[in-house]
Amino acid sequence: MDRYLRLSVHQLVDFLLRNGDIDNRVFNKSSMVEGSRIHSYYQSTQGSDYLSEYPLKRMFVANEVTIMLEGRADGIIKKSKNKYIIDEIKSTIIPLKDFRDENIEWHLGQAKCYALMFALEQDLEEIGIRLTYIRQGDEKEKHIENYSFVTSELNQFVMTLLEDYVNFYNIVFRYQEDRNKSIKPLRFPFRYRNGQKELSKYTYGVAKNGGRLFVEAPTGIGKTMSTLYPYIKYINEDPEAKIFYLTAKTSGKEAAYNATNILKEEGLVLTNIVITSKDKICFCKDKACNPDECPFAKGYYNKLQNVLNYALINYQTFDLKTINFLAQEFQVCPFEFELDLSLFCDLIICDYNYLFDPISHMKRYFDEDSSSYLILVDEAHNLIDRSKEMYSASLCTKSFNLARKSVRKVKHLKLKRALGKVNTLFENLIDFYPNPETELFELPEEVYKVLNSFLNKIQDINRDEPEVISKELLDFYLDLNRFIRISDYINEKYLVYYENKEDDFLIHIKCLDASEYLYKISESVKATTYFSATLSPIEYYLDTLGGIKETDPSLMLPSPFKKENLEILIAPKVSTKYKDRDNTYQIISEYIESFVKNKVGNYFIYSPSYEYQEKLLTYLDLSKYKHYVQEREMDDLQKEEFLNNFTNSPEEITLGFLVLGGSFAEGIDLVSDRLIGAVIIGIGMPKINFVSNKIMDYYKQNDLPGYDYAYLYPGMNKVMQAVGRVIRSETDKGAVLLIDERYMHRQYNALFKREWSNYKIVYSPNEVSEIITKFFEK
Repeated sequence: MDRYLRLSVHQLVDFLLRNGDIDNRVFNKSSMVEGSRIHSYYQSTQGSDYLSEYPLKRMFVANEVTIMLEGRADGIIKKSKNKYIIDEIKSTIIPLKDFRDENIEWHLGQAKCYALMFALEQDLEEIGIRLTYIRQGDEKEKHIENYSFVTSELNQFVMTLLEDYVNFYNIVFRYQEDRNKSIKPLRFPFRYRNGQKELSKYTYGVAKNGGRLFVEAPTGIGKTMSTLYPYIKYINEDPEAKIFYLTAKTSGKEAAYNATNILKEEGLVLTNIVITSKDKICFCKDKACNPDECPFAKGYYNKLQNVLNYALINYQTFDLKTINFLAQEFQVCPFEFELDLSLFCDLIICDYNYLFDPISHMKRYFDEDSSSYLILVDEAHNLIDRSKEMYSASLCTKSFNLARKSVRKVKHLKLKRALGKVNTLFENLIDFYPNPETELFELPEEVYKVLNSFLNKIQDINRDEPEVISKELLDFYLDLNRFIRISDYINEKYLVYYENKEDDFLIHIKCLDASEYLYKISESVKATTYFSATLSPIEYYLDTLGGIKETDPSLMLPSPFKKENLEILIAPKVSTKYKDRDNTYQIISEYIESFVKNKVGNYFIYSPSYEYQEKLLTYLDLSKYKHYVQEREMDDLQKEEFLNNFTNSPEEITLGFLVLGGSFAEGIDLVSDRLIGAVIIGIGMPKINFVSNKIMDYYKQNDLPGYDYAYLYPGMNKVMQAVGRVIRSETDKGAVLLIDERYMHRQYNALFKREWSNYKIVYSPNEVSEIITKFFEK
């Protein structure tokens, strides 16, 4: 097999030449953003002989491996016909000499790679290099170093780097050969259910040909395996392919992880990793990421090659347990390690934000050429709201006051003045905007000026006197940093407004429609498959997820299970509209009792809100049942413990009281008789509110059904997801009771899935009891 490797200059030099610690006092999101701004400004001030962001690409052969090395030079200065200088720009918040001395080998190595590629492109015998260091916060302070190299000297240097990298990468090459051999005979591990073969065929087609695919595949069809398997089969055809399985929930990660393990049991060789969020994997919670506070940050880059080498030789599956073990064993930061390790994995299972979030996406992948990447978006209906959140930001006086209070005893005049200016700004806004919500056309210049000045001052203090910065102040600083960055996106798709609450004042930058950003991201990768049990009506999801109605294929698959296995009842004599809810608790409690009393089993009761659930519980005689209630804040362990109460073959009636649209309304898999029934109260829609009304107006202005896009479709999606919890396999049998008069209205009824067409209407609790008894007897 011919060995080929595509490599960015950053990957090469970061891996081989970067040393030292992880230190968020020097390298952090804020300094990176400021660095990008300084780069752009500095480049714009250079003369006509200065070429900015010059793309370079060159093929090399090292140790019998063909390597495509590529990257962008910050600047190229033309001095004369055959005399050029490569300009490498670096900016930092620490003293320039310290920054230069700590990183010179790394920085100069990067510039040498660009210099060689440009010299070979232009057939130059020698070339200059300029390292330009700029101080953040004082851009007039610069440190410039000039070097000159003959091309043959640069060639020897770069070839040594490439040979060293190949020597390490041979581990990966060897397992890739084993992987490709294992994929060729790999067969689908199950008997195909109805629709699975078609789903696999379409998913393979989009991997091969590129583009976007939108799939509605009902609950129980086996979406994870049917999309993951064809993507893995395609890897053999593209040596640069990498799969990203993106999901909104822990259960989605587990499904992808388990499906991969099933394929490995069938003989697949594959390196796969599950990315765990920083707050869950960090060994030193409440400590800053620097060598003075966290021992796992100290010397991280000195240790990295050894731990990667050990990991890739000894493991192919990297879950949370494995990552934690390796990080403890080698004393390295587990979060940074899992990200660095992912570069050498075929399948990366992670949250949506690692691709779609404009601030926290994985820059090591998606700021480089990502045209060979294959994306699977699990439970894609969730991406609509999540993407709008990713492109939104808020600031509130509550968090600011906590930050201010936390440093009250600190004697620091510069900090006190900075806090005082922000406090005055908030006080003036509160006095001037007394209404609950006030819409703005844009973020006022004065607000932006005060907040941006505060951001820069806190950054300076954090650099020079980090002990002054409390956790609460750091949290507000990070919120503000995100707020300022998101403000750059404000356009006609945004709502900027003040919210004046009784105990808080907030400034919101709210994205109403993130589809444009999702479209651009999907265009940058090879293929994206969006799939969910609920993507109806498809036009809505194409519009909101960045699809193109005229060209992007969509696949709508029927349920693989018998319709007779699911009994759907609609109780239309009750209105759960917000204004009517206080009159519904007694009758709905009677409907619930008539639904659950006829057969011992596990049942879920979905309420429209926590407030409704709390009142409803007072109307039920809970002494008759085992029961468990969803709390407002539950971590992953608490959620798992909650679901463990719903066991197979229960000996008494067990009720779970849940909130529609919450974490137990989708993505959970209680097969067999772990769940035999669900009562859904209401239609899932939020009550009329300021932001949703603005979303409605936005879509109306774009000649789309605004009410449906803002209220109806998101609400009914929650209902359809909850219904999907009941039937999870061919042998499952269960019943659902939908309570609300609107289920019989045309616009709601039209959204019912095809397999719901045999629903029955019930007008009293007694009718429910009779039908349910007959259903389970049958």
